[in-house]
Amino acid sequence: MVDADKGSVGISKDVVTAIAGIAVSEIGGIANLRPGDSVFRRGEGMKRYVDTTVDGDVVTVTVRITVVYGVPIRKVAKMVQARIKAEIERMTGLRVSAVNVDVQRVVKGEDQGEETGRESTDEWEDTGEI
Repeated sequence: MVDADKGSVGISKDVVTAIAGIAVSEIGGIANLRPGDSVFRRGEGMKRYVDTTVDGDVVTVTVRITVVYGVPIRKVAKMVQARIKAEIERMTGLRVSAVNVDVQRVVKGEDQGEETGRESTDEWEDTGEI
């Protein structure tokens, strides 16, 4: 909760979870965990893939993803960490202490319909840092 001069501003855990889920959905190389879905779910459905804890102004996120075969898993995981951290901090002013990425499956690219407008893994350098 953020204190203001006359009142306070609270940011729901569900809002933080939604920001993380949308951030993940914009990264290329990630498929949905559920067979038959073409991309990482948005909205209420993505809550089963993203867990957040908010303790004061500190956030911890755990996200479960499926990676498309052939995409460098470590690179995608680092992109997920960086993107979630940046978006939550930018949009809420809260500090992200950790983003844990749990890669649960690898699927063939033709099994998943890739959506346009998603960030390509080629656009990010793997610096080894979050």
